[in-house]
Amino acid sequence: MIILTERMGQLCVGDAMTRNVLTITANSTMAEAADELCQHQVTGAPVVDEQGCCVGVLSGSDFIRLKAEELEGTDVRHVLSTHHPEGLYSIDDMGHDLVCRRMSSAVQTISENTSLLTAARCLCNEHIHRLVVLDKNNKPVGVLSSLDLVATLIAIVEEKHI
Repeated sequence: MIILTERMGQLCVGDAMTRNVLTITANSTMAEAADELCQHQVTGAPVVDEQGCCVGVLSGSDFIRLKAEELEGTDVRHVLSTHHPEGLYSIDDMGHDLVCRRMSSAVQTISENTSLLTAARCLCNEHIHRLVVLDKNNKPVGVLSSLDLVATLIAIVEEKHI
């Protein structure tokens, strides 16, 4: 356990983050964003403006809130659709609502040079599943997800080089 802790202390966000990050534009429709997330098989992505600067984050929770608003006043409590040909879950008919109206504008961001332990604490303390990694110009260069963190822990335990 001491070796695991020491190794984790040596790593930074840049060692574990996903670098090839999908971004969604703020003026995309929710339907377009849902298609992008499905195509890339991710549950969330940073939202960028016309200059590529991070202005928010869109996640599965935002789609759930949207669907809940549509169903308000009905007896329906939960909706889950698996009409996608690959068996993936989806929410049908997202309409023309814009991402900028549904995204979370309070984005948890982090630097590539931040220690991995600090990032892990942030994920836990904030009860979130991803941190957007920004460069000095506020542009996304990566995402550190809880899954990235778990994969790094496994690699350390199995003594793989990261």
